[in-house]
Amino acid sequence: MESQSKVSIVAAWLLVAGAAQCHLNRAQTQDAVAADSASNSLTLDELRVARLQARFRQRRLIINNDGNDKTSPPYTPERFLASRTTGLEKTQVDSLFYCTGIPMLYTHRSKIAEQMGVGNHTDVPNKTWVAAFNALNTDSLEIMVDWCKRHDREVFWSMRINDRHDSGTRWSYLITDWKRNHPELLMGTQEGGLPESFKRGARSWSLLRYDMPEVREKVFQIIEEICNNYDVDGIELDFWRHPACFVEPLMDKSVPQHKMDELTELWQRVRHMTEQVGMKRGRPILIAIRIPDSMDYCRAMGLDVPRWLGEDLVDLVVAADYFKLEPWENLVATGKKYNVPVYGCFEIRRLESTGKETEKKRADIRVWRGEAYNAWKAGLDGIYLMNRFDPHAPMLHELGDPEILASKERIDQTAYFNPKVWCKPTTWVPDGMKYLKQPKQKSVTQP
Repeated sequence: MESQSKVSIVAAWLLVAGAAQCHLNRAQTQDAVAADSASNSLTLDELRVARLQARFRQRRLIINNDGNDKTSPPYTPERFLASRTTGLEKTQVDSLFYCTGIPMLYTHRSKIAEQMGVGNHTDVPNKTWVAAFNALNTDSLEIMVDWCKRHDREVFWSMRINDRHDSGTRWSYLITDWKRNHPELLMGTQEGGLPESFKRGARSWSLLRYDMPEVREKVFQIIEEICNNYDVDGIELDFWRHPACFVEPLMDKSVPQHKMDELTELWQRVRHMTEQVGMKRGRPILIAIRIPDSMDYCRAMGLDVPRWLGEDLVDLVVAADYFKLEPWENLVATGKKYNVPVYGCFEIRRLESTGKETEKKRADIRVWRGEAYNAWKAGLDGIYLMNRFDPHAPMLHELGDPEILASKERIDQTAYFNPKVWCKPTTWVPDGMKYLKQPKQKSVTQP
């Protein structure tokens, strides 16, 4: 997509928008933050011009960090960053999407949500560094934001809209007090799992019900707190972790329109809030969504994505994950229709036939090169990497440049659906395979 040409008329605005706050964080005085915000405040029209410019910035590679950075004493930001971040400044990664946890349990400091590694959640493994950073008056997200500002990288806070990890006994320590105290807001119960009337859902009893106003209000408050307290460039609404917002699809029913409208109203509130915060701080807050790449599949989930795009509630779209349903060209066409950049998500469980997800399995870089080469040829604006955490991985120097890929040995393919993966199109919506529009193709090894 010819992204930059779409916004060339507003390039001059960069002189006004500035970035005086980029190196400020909550460890500095509130007086300094307030004074700086006042001097850089924008009108709504100015903010929207700046947002359009920021929407189409270069994002060759976006990397999602799920927040499970490993570190050991003595706990310092430098040792923390060495796990997954330091080194990215030398790669093609232009944007870092940082996830601090699952609803409603995070590693960042919050007055709305609960925090791993402290209080009732000291049993969460490998999170003793959280309390140590609290004592230093910082946290994981602030450290990431500061690193990105210093290295001229874009940073988003990534919110998992629903996450089923706390449904399994393996991760039961992730269950929050809030969920225990409000079982009526969940799709099932810890004791009984999902109701017998549910036909699918992978036993994800702990998922939040977005038809409940209390859930939507809590989610809004968490996002609002992030936007007010952290100097992020944007927020990501991640509908892939995990793909269920309403009970109806899990019961083989259609989501009523009024429920989809209520969810849309939540994102309208979020957009309005980000504009209010952005005007005060003098810089926009972008909104990204990560969704299945089929608009029809999204609707079956209860996500009215075309309406969100038509109402300008979204600035960039990331699509696919465990499975991919349509050719990349369809996603590109959606981006052009609504004037938003689009990015293809690469996940090892889809790309490689073993279905394994760990870093211990060395990725076949020829496969990733071929996938990226085809994605670039289809017209995507960039590549989004999920569950790839090595900041020194060779692929981070290659996948963001189609000219480099053209000269490399690669296996040209576009992976859609791996039957070995637990998360299938049928896991979340009825008759999910009908949305698969995979053309016939052959994997071709290029010298």
